[in-house]
Amino acid sequence: MRVTQKLSYDRYVSDLLLRQEKLYNINKQISSGRKVNAPSDDPVNAHKILTSKSLISQFGQYERNIGYALSHLGIAEQALDSAKDAVIRLQELAVTAASGTATSETRDMIKTEVDNLFDELVSIGNTRFDNRYIFAGYRSDAPAFDPSGAFQGDANVQAIKIGSSASVDMALNGGEVFGGSGGGTDIMATVAAFSAALAADDGDGVRAAIDGLEAGFAQLSKGVSDIGGRVSRLNAAEQNLSVYKLELQSTVSVLEDADMAELITDLKAGEVALQAALASAGRVFSLSIFDYLR
Repeated sequence: MRVTQKLSYDRYVSDLLLRQEKLYNINKQISSGRKVNAPSDDPVNAHKILTSKSLISQFGQYERNIGYALSHLGIAEQALDSAKDAVIRLQELAVTAASGTATSETRDMIKTEVDNLFDELVSIGNTRFDNRYIFAGYRSDAPAFDPSGAFQGDANVQAIKIGSSASVDMALNGGEVFGGSGGGTDIMATVAAFSAALAADDGDGVRAAIDGLEAGFAQLSKGVSDIGGRVSRLNAAEQNLSVYKLELQSTVSVLEDADMAELITDLKAGEVALQAALASAGRVFSLSIFDYLR
């Protein structure tokens, strides 16, 4: 009989402990707001939650990269637009200097403005963003152009990741867009030659500058167009990432977030059931279940 009573005690104690553990887990979910607080709570869903959160973190970094690239390209576009304005003015000056009415005095005055515009173009070529020279390639810690207009960067272009297997160039290479590498027009050299022709009162040299400046303007315009294409690509990527992030966040919410109303109902029901079990045990056994638990 004593063995039977011991077994009965054990069953009651086991049942009470299970009920207490259930209430503890419910309280833990209410406190954290999550139904999965540890991998042991639900190994399968815990793995899904961890994977989804890792992807959300990656997507967040890609979004920050896109924002940085958009700012970088925005500065590059402004620089090229300023360079285009300078070249337009140089074209106007070249046409004036090449006209039959231009005098040596007129050309001297034009040369002064041409030299100022040359310095402006060099300054534009040395545009910086985040303390880096954006047209210098990987040598972004030093000016892309020296005072004479010679390109000092390398042939690379700074790029940034916007996806697991996708990246985008954040600027244009100064050697191509200003310096004419790859068969293009060396805008800096064209302006320098224009200035030299004015100093020498060389009409043929002045007229040659008109064609060079026209080609240089087209080169800068192409650069602006290239930047526009990259900006469009970045905006599309940003929109896609936003959609993917929302989907993943929704998945995490479904898997992880606790239903507070349901938990509170379960808590109240569990407390009532525990009290009933304790009362039942007290009636069945002459020894208080509380004393036994202690």
